Amino acid sequence: MKILFRLLWSVRCLGVDLGGSGFRLGAFEVETGIPCSGWKNVPHEGCTRPSSIVPRIIDSIQDLGWSGPIGVGFPGAVSKDRILTAPNLGDDWLDFDLKKELNDFHHGHFTMINDCDAVAIAEYNLGSSRNKSGTILTITIGTGIGTTIQNDGDMIPNLEYGRLPHPRMEGALESHISARSRKEEKLSLQQWAERFQEGLEFLENLTEPDMIVLYGGILEHWDTFSGLISSNVKIEPAQFGAEAGALGAAIAVSKL
Repeated sequence: MKILFRLLWSVRCLGVDLGGSGFRLGAFEVETGIPCSGWKNVPHEGCTRPSSIVPRIIDSIQDLGWSGPIGVGFPGAVSKDRILTAPNLGDDWLDFDLKKELNDFHHGHFTMINDCDAVAIAEYNLGSSRNKSGTILTITIGTGIGTTIQNDGDMIPNLEYGRLPHPRMEGALESHISARSRKEEKLSLQQWAERFQEGLEFLENLTEPDMIVLYGGILEHWDTFSGLISSNVKIEPAQFGAEAGALGAAIAVSKL
């Protein structure tokens, strides 16, 4: 009877985590974070324009047979489902109406938020920072650097501190400490960790957090990487790993 009650009342939403190098999507029971559909992890094929990426998102949603609420985490600033910046995807995305393009699936039950904000929502609701008090800094490490601040769960959206100037080197912070920079410059984990440490100290001094949550593919090396960085506060990897962004987007749309 308890299992039947849970199945009848569980809220299921699809989350899309759109990044600079690819997208991930899947449906979740948002109260628990349990996946309830297949999982898609699709790299971009060179072109990052909407005309290339959106049809592949649609194909993936169709493959899952999904019809229902959809939340999207987008790598840029977003306001009321409107894309304001897209530094790692290109200007063709500015004001692109993704909600309209996916309407056949969500039927009006749609939201789009910043991708790092989506990770922070997942981790605060169900993961590493669940119900933690104080100020939590979430950092996503990918094509760029995403940042989110939560204070007792209240979030300031679209911070994008990775776009701030590096305190010592020319260019934006993310151009020196992102996963893309490590790949392009062929840095060892040790070399890149030294760079990331400098950026981490800058962000920590800027935000004065009580806890830091890190997310990104680099966490595959967490056992080694965690020993190469330090902070004045506790650092935790995202509990939901690669699913955190999509899960957070799904949770966000469930709250509409």
